[in-house]
Amino acid sequence: MLIDRYLPVYHYHEKHSIDVRAPKDAVYRAIREVKYGDIPVLRLLFGIRMLPAWLAGKVKTGASDGDDPFIKRMMRYGFMLLEEAEGQELLVGVVGPFWRPIRNEPIRLDSAQAFINCDSPRHAKAVMNFQVREQSSGTMTVMTETRILAQDRSVRLKFGLYWLLIYPGSALIRRGLLRAIKTNAEKERVVYGSQT
Repeated sequence: MLIDRYLPVYHYHEKHSIDVRAPKDAVYRAIREVKYGDIPVLRLLFGIRMLPAWLAGKVKTGASDGDDPFIKRMMRYGFMLLEEAEGQELLVGVVGPFWRPIRNEPIRLDSAQAFINCDSPRHAKAVMNFQVREQSSGTMTVMTETRILAQDRSVRLKFGLYWLLIYPGSALIRRGLLRAIKTNAEKERVVYGSQT
């Protein structure tokens, strides 16, 4: 797995998966194209997360971007595409002080190698992947794993308290993402099947 190359050691993590009855290419396309607006809980939880920064005047509200692909939105907020094995696995990463309610902007890195080399003790390093595996039945299993590394003990403690608070919402987001991917991929299969 690509994720092992970028963050083999970590302090916090979560894994989720879902089975999808659709061709592998449709499933992978659904991962790439799932929209921010396809995951209802996302707006609520991101809104809560951004509230302190908004109240401090650090974030301006803008036009709705519910039609943006989720991956594209992640890139806009500081994640970077680290590596992709087309049709199999996509991996994004970010480095920053995520636990802060404000002034929590990620470090802007210019390459996957810069991400690997970054070892700032004041920041946490996170990766998130989407992976597709074909089962013997022909069903595709879509998995997502998130890993976080905090090298400094005080950062690890701060992030640990933050993780206790946000983990339930984080899990809801990832499960919502997987359900939206499944819905979109299986819908494409039905539309495609009806045309043949």
